[in-house]
Amino acid sequence: MEENQGYHFKTFSGVFLPSILTIIGVVLFMRLGTIVGTLGVAGAIGILIFAESIAIATGLSISAISTNTKVESGGPYFLISRSLGTGFGSSVGLTYFISQSLAVPFYMLGFAEALAISYPALGKWTLLLSFIPLVILFAIALVGANWAIKTQYAIFTVLILSIVAIFAGGFAHDPSLAKMSENLHANGGLKVDVLVFAANFAIFFPAVTGFLAGVNMSGDLENPRKSIPFGTIAAIMVGFVLYLAVILLVGAAFSRTSLIDNAYQTLLDGAISYTSIFIILGVVAATLSSALGTLIGAPRILQAFAADKIFPVLNIFSYGRGKSREPIIAMIVTFLISVATICWGTRTAHSSGGNALDAVAGLVTMFTLSTYAIINIAAAVEDFAANPSFRPQFRLYHWTIGAYGAIASFVVALFINPSLMLVAFAIIGVIFLIARRRTLETNFGDARRGYYFEHIRRSLTRLAAMPVDKKNWRPEFLVLVGGDLKHLELIRAASLLNNDRGILSVGRLLIAQEKAAAKRHDAIRKLEEFSRENDILFFPTVVAIHDETEHDRALTILLQSRNFGPLTPNIILSGWPSRPERVAAFGSHLRVIQLLKMNHLLLLNSLSDSLTTGKTIDIWWRGRKNGELMLILAHLLSCNWILEKKSIRILRIVAPGEENTAHRELTQLVDNARIPAETVVIASRDPFPVVFRQYSRNAAVVFLGLVVPQEAETVAFYQAMDQLLDLMPKTFLVSSAGDTDIDS
Repeated sequence: MEENQGYHFKTFSGVFLPSILTIIGVVLFMRLGTIVGTLGVAGAIGILIFAESIAIATGLSISAISTNTKVESGGPYFLISRSLGTGFGSSVGLTYFISQSLAVPFYMLGFAEALAISYPALGKWTLLLSFIPLVILFAIALVGANWAIKTQYAIFTVLILSIVAIFAGGFAHDPSLAKMSENLHANGGLKVDVLVFAANFAIFFPAVTGFLAGVNMSGDLENPRKSIPFGTIAAIMVGFVLYLAVILLVGAAFSRTSLIDNAYQTLLDGAISYTSIFIILGVVAATLSSALGTLIGAPRILQAFAADKIFPVLNIFSYGRGKSREPIIAMIVTFLISVATICWGTRTAHSSGGNALDAVAGLVTMFTLSTYAIINIAAAVEDFAANPSFRPQFRLYHWTIGAYGAIASFVVALFINPSLMLVAFAIIGVIFLIARRRTLETNFGDARRGYYFEHIRRSLTRLAAMPVDKKNWRPEFLVLVGGDLKHLELIRAASLLNNDRGILSVGRLLIAQEKAAAKRHDAIRKLEEFSRENDILFFPTVVAIHDETEHDRALTILLQSRNFGPLTPNIILSGWPSRPERVAAFGSHLRVIQLLKMNHLLLLNSLSDSLTTGKTIDIWWRGRKNGELMLILAHLLSCNWILEKKSIRILRIVAPGEENTAHRELTQLVDNARIPAETVVIASRDPFPVVFRQYSRNAAVVFLGLVVPQEAETVAFYQAMDQLLDLMPKTFLVSSAGDTDIDS
């Protein structure tokens, strides 16, 4: 569970409630009926499904990202910047802040329009009707998010009553299949003008953008990893069902003419007795609650962005008041943007004869689509790139979902307003380039090999300049082999552990007193043939030495020099000596690798068939020193199709009476690691070999921690391991250099 300094809201109050109150907004009351009348029930449902598909894809993407990292304040900005870096993070941060700042005046103009329709005498006071509640909401937001969230419970109650009133009025008008048939298609036919459809989609789309309101509160949630996915997906699905039900209701209960002329007035006129007041209160509550939620959430995005000090000119917005760090300065900026947009929307409507609400809706839609596209790209890239650190606790995700969400967002933006889309993406591009501070290079070679060489050269150069972080850790194996079958099994094992996530190299020290070059070339050729025949991609290296006395020195040089710029082997995999006379040299190699601070794996029982006959992947836990690397390697191993049905078990032996504490620690470990694993706590005073053989004799693979023995202890260590693992499954002894972090 993440620690934060915010309000510690739970799933309902912190995510679901702000999200659903923003989703049940001005579109439901003021525009949905008009869309049904214009496009027909089928057209309206088509818009709903398409818009919701983008929302669901984005919701799944944000759920995957939020359950894969420690979540702090900043909502989508924080999540994307920690996934794709400052370039994309900055683009999302500023773009989404702008879209949210524009959403506030959108809700306020909806509020003013609703009052003007309900009370026509107020029609000439649209500007004032937008400003007064905005100032009041701004004052409430300044008091603090905690108080504002509490007021939303009352607003939620009013919304429920208003929805009940809408349905009661609709059913009172005798909904029928005949009316539904009349309203099924636009103008009684199947064809809809593309521009009309695009205009109505742009007006409707803000109705499905509210689900990020809960994500905006990420720094104020008690458990963001749990609350964001559950609260977000629940709000999206509840909103979908509600909008679908209202579309079907108004399509079956009211005439096309009344819906097109004034859908909101139609709902009021259709209300039973005096329940129309609930509908009026409902639209008031919907618009004001959406605006309040956005006034609270948007400044937190700007504050988190400013706190990262990417653009020094914005540093002032990182200021926060009190222990909860209320973003006062950022809130003032949001308020000023809202005021300016209301003035612009009202003036545009007066000069063009249009509608201020619809004018602002287009802007909100465009900037929100840009945000959604980047969110989906971030999640898709994380999953497609197969970073070992991408282990979201939210499992219902595949990179194709993010790809669809990104492509759909782009297509819809292009469909609605190509000019405004180009402006939005140009702004995003400029922000991205400034944040990344990079210069594009275009000097590619003419031939294919020249292109690949240049691309790899530039990529390696850029990779070398990037700071190393445990979150980006990948396995880069160097397998030490000889020439027999047992050593070739080492390569197969390394390929399974690597699982196409890193780079696999194979090194061999070859004793060649005569014709060293020819023998070295022949050894490389045989390794390359093995690579092709077994479809295992690796880079072979053979070092020719004169005799055994050069072995340690040659190994030390090989381990230090085998690299491709920043791509340096971080895991050495070697075998177990089968001849007692090799034990002394074996112990020396262990200590050389430890001295160089490299991770080291030893594979025992390499010819065992336990991969196919065994049932589990067992990790014997004695602490994080070697345990973190063992857990990550077990996860990578389980991702192979050969072992995907083998469950991971973390086994720990404790003294009787310590079971509960040990179980809690292992459960927390698995939760933080985001790796599905069974925890097995064994209370026993029996010797380890007895317990070990009892529990792991039927495993597919076993991981044991390795403590490198001193020179005088090498023979005893060798004999003890030989005895312990006799007739046991494939076993990896793991010595970690401490460069992995399962919490990343």
